[in-house]
Amino acid sequence: MFTSPGGGVGLTTLMAMCGLAISKRAVSCALMDADLRGGGLGVLLGIEHEPGLTLQDLNAPLGHIEGNALNHELPQWEDMRVLAHAPWLGEDPDEWELQAAVKALCESNDLVLVDAGRGDALRTIPELAMARQIVAVELSALGMARVRSHLALLSQARNRAPNPPSTSDGDRADTGIAADDPPLVVGVEPRGATKRSASSSVALREAIERFGDEALGPLRCDPALCADIMNGLGIRSVPKSARQVVDELADRIVDPTPPPRTARHRAPKTKTRRSRS
Repeated sequence: MFTSPGGGVGLTTLMAMCGLAISKRAVSCALMDADLRGGGLGVLLGIEHEPGLTLQDLNAPLGHIEGNALNHELPQWEDMRVLAHAPWLGEDPDEWELQAAVKALCESNDLVLVDAGRGDALRTIPELAMARQIVAVELSALGMARVRSHLALLSQARNRAPNPPSTSDGDRADTGIAADDPPLVVGVEPRGATKRSASSSVALREAIERFGDEALGPLRCDPALCADIMNGLGIRSVPKSARQVVDELADRIVDPTPPPRTARHRAPKTKTRRSRS
């Protein structure tokens, strides 16, 4: 579940790049757009004209959609099924239709990555509220201030959601619901910031101090990728500047157990003086 306390940080792009990285790990992955305020996942990926269903085409009068049937009707992007939100094509789906779509995708895919924008859908879809949360936050004083209230919103949504049936491993296998995993916070450098911006460095240190192993970053803006997206060419690959963060995020989603901090951060080198004989 991908959310952000504010717009313009590249949340949908981050989700798509993460999907690319996960799909290379022999894991079947689907992408879903649950940002009913915004939408446009298909446009960002450059597949808006491909045949297939969008959220506007969902029909679940009994609150159920068969997983394989839905998968078969969705457009593909890089071997991933995509359920996009295209508000210009029709009305938004009802809550039970959105919930049925989440369950259907989880039935027929190993992993489902969902872009929920600022998290509005979490208030009404328990499966989204209980899923592992990935929060993209701008590395600025404003971004760090906003993330506090956003994390409180996520916590409230999870606490209000009905408890899923227990299973032997603590997770709900049929919908991919996580147990009590803390949110992963991905720090994104503000657009237009210099490579060595002091403010973003301070914000990243603050994020690491507060979230520890759950803080990843910094994710830097790639001009070539931005140009491709603005020109409607989609995302061709994960840019080199973002590869390390995206790969680490993909690893953490596939295997939620965090690696030891010593393995993730190299200790600073210390100079040793040679003794004179």
